[in-house]
Amino acid sequence: MDNQAVTDRPSSWGQLLMVGIPGPRMEAVARELVRDLRVGGVILFARNIASPEQVWELTRDLQREALAATGRPLLLAVDQEGGRVQRLKAPFTLIPAARDLGATSTPAEVERLARQVARELALVGINVNLAPVLDVPRSPACPQWDRAYSSDPETAASYAVAAIRGYLSGGIIPVAKHFPGLGDTLVDSHEVLPLAQSGDPQREVDLLPFRQAVAAGAPMVMTAHLAVPEWEARPATLSPVALQVWLRRRLSFDGVIITDDLEMGGISTKLPAPQGAKEALAAGADLLLICNNWQAAWETARLLAADASLAERGREAASRLNALRESLRPRMAQLKAVQEYFARPG
Repeated sequence: MDNQAVTDRPSSWGQLLMVGIPGPRMEAVARELVRDLRVGGVILFARNIASPEQVWELTRDLQREALAATGRPLLLAVDQEGGRVQRLKAPFTLIPAARDLGATSTPAEVERLARQVARELALVGINVNLAPVLDVPRSPACPQWDRAYSSDPETAASYAVAAIRGYLSGGIIPVAKHFPGLGDTLVDSHEVLPLAQSGDPQREVDLLPFRQAVAAGAPMVMTAHLAVPEWEARPATLSPVALQVWLRRRLSFDGVIITDDLEMGGISTKLPAPQGAKEALAAGADLLLICNNWQAAWETARLLAADASLAERGREAASRLNALRESLRPRMAQLKAVQEYFARPG
């Protein structure tokens, strides 16, 4: 943990958590999570979003609380992929589905669009976009079909790398997802644990976009709740083979590994979120995502703090996260600039 942390205190483990909060304002639960649990990040959903000015105010208040409590800014994230997955609606830029962008736009146009989206996120105080999707769907039967740029791995990679470049140039941390690829699945990991269908132990089609994203400097990668039988029976989120052997060693990724939501059915049908978080951390994840149940966040921190065998892994994860957080000192726009930008015609 950091120099001030004591590993048997739950609050020293909160920095490894990204959590959801109840509503659109700073209230008691949000304040407790940031000030007392000292979470490393907050993820925003539709329940947290009313207008650009309100999001600006919320992120300002969250950052003030975090800086007062820990001296470090929060990672403030949103799913702003495009298509059916974009939390920020008009007057924010509406983004076509990745499938449509891959069919009708060039990578250069996608990069420009990502830069524009990044500017809008930064204006309202968000610093992480949980995008782009790097999955390579084999057919429309794959739940990721419309969320992915292409069924050709080289094409998918070129568009995803373009989006990553655009977000980075706009000052936003992009998150490449969902490792090691959900393109060869037929069921939705929000509901149940998918099983990889390709049978390829090298996962060449699915890993190619991730290789290129890592080479392009992607700072964060999100895990998939996906079982790859050729690797091991555990979901990739909980798998040392997936996270340490493949992502860290073979793909040479040295950034932050964030889990997908540990309350999704792909994990929660077998394990409650706190136990899933413990196994994900032990497997190699750095940032543990719990989107809805704030009590589960506290339970997770207590569970991690009680297991002395996790201390070294916790220090490693905290080191990566703290370096990322300290590189992102909040540069809040003035409220007037937010109002002027979003009042513009078109």
